[in-house]
Amino acid sequence: MTRFINVNLVVAAQLTTPAENPLLSEDNRLMDIWFGGSAVRKQMFKKVTRAEQEAMVEALKGRGFVQSGNLLIDPGAVLFAEMENQFLGGVVTIGFGENNKPVELKVGGKAFHELCASLGQGR
Repeated sequence: MTRFINVNLVVAAQLTTPAENPLLSEDNRLMDIWFGGSAVRKQMFKKVTRAEQEAMVEALKGRGFVQSGNLLIDPGAVLFAEMENQFLGGVVTIGFGENNKPVELKVGGKAFHELCASLGQGR
């Protein structure tokens, strides 16, 4: 199967590996990807190979994405961030869905601080 995902439109990605889901194999993965635009839309990609996941991570990190576990977020897409706990992290809003509800993602403490530092620099 050939697949193309335009990484320039991605605002966040959640990668699922065998460590998180034992039903997956070493070369059978999942990716949830949020795309920006007039509304933030989420798409799940099934049967992604390990190489596809790794290429996606490198491409997104190359664009300046911040990683929190298996979640990668574009600091430029963050509208609002709120710390819940300095150790546990917080919640970031990356836009609004078609239903006009905020699209919120939970990030760990280190990634939350990294996102805020990146936002404070006017990235």
